[in-house]
Amino acid sequence: MLNPLVKTLFPVYLMLVLFLTCGYPGEAQKIDSPKLSVSQNGRFLAIGTNKPFFWLGDTGWLLFTRLTRDETEQYLENRKQKGFNVVQVMVLHTLAAANVYGDSALINKNIATPKLTDGASFSDATQYDFWDHVDFVVNKAAEKGIYIAMVPLWGNNVKSKLVDQQRAKTFAEFLAKRYQNRPNIIWLNGGDIKGSDLLEVWKTIGQTLNRIDTTHLITFHPRGRSSSSEWFHNEPWMSRPVAHRQSGQSVRVSGRQSRP
Repeated sequence: MLNPLVKTLFPVYLMLVLFLTCGYPGEAQKIDSPKLSVSQNGRFLAIGTNKPFFWLGDTGWLLFTRLTRDETEQYLENRKQKGFNVVQVMVLHTLAAANVYGDSALINKNIATPKLTDGASFSDATQYDFWDHVDFVVNKAAEKGIYIAMVPLWGNNVKSKLVDQQRAKTFAEFLAKRYQNRPNIIWLNGGDIKGSDLLEVWKTIGQTLNRIDTTHLITFHPRGRSSSSEWFHNEPWMSRPVAHRQSGQSVRVSGRQSRP
């Protein structure tokens, strides 16, 4: 027979063990993604202040919506083993975006109203929502030393005038507040589009991300055979600073000197 005191304290002890071994829900347990910056001479991306970082990225554009948790684990481990250190992902390919579990990202396809639920337990479908799944993917990538280059909104949604400046600002605020403290985020504004297509919307997203999240790099994903610097070279939010050039599906990222 167990001592009555032991029986009383055992549940508390068990909860403490689980807390120490598992941590808070939604937090990565092993973070191996140090802060990225632009080198001191403004010529290359760096880990910390001056250790060169080579962006070897995979375009897992629909990672947030197409893969289960188990498939996500398998995919990211595969990318890690092959040496990839960045995965480029769309948050919203369309305003009707939903994940593999049937959870919609937005309420009534309104970018200003993300669909959120109380709690985050995967075992409870009423708790685990689209954004909890995004959190899981981001955290799992961090555990494997992979950065998520996150595209808030794919370009055709803006070009089709489904999103205005105010709603874009509200959505960017939501994303920046939710992910500003994650170690492995790179903001990839735009989405295979000319910056001149509703220029003010893209500026609003960039400015909003930069105002709230002062830690992570921000760049712009343009159409093929063009460079983000064609439209945003002098924008203060263009990342501390980083220019993004696309040639087909190849991406070149280069720095430029910061303005005084």
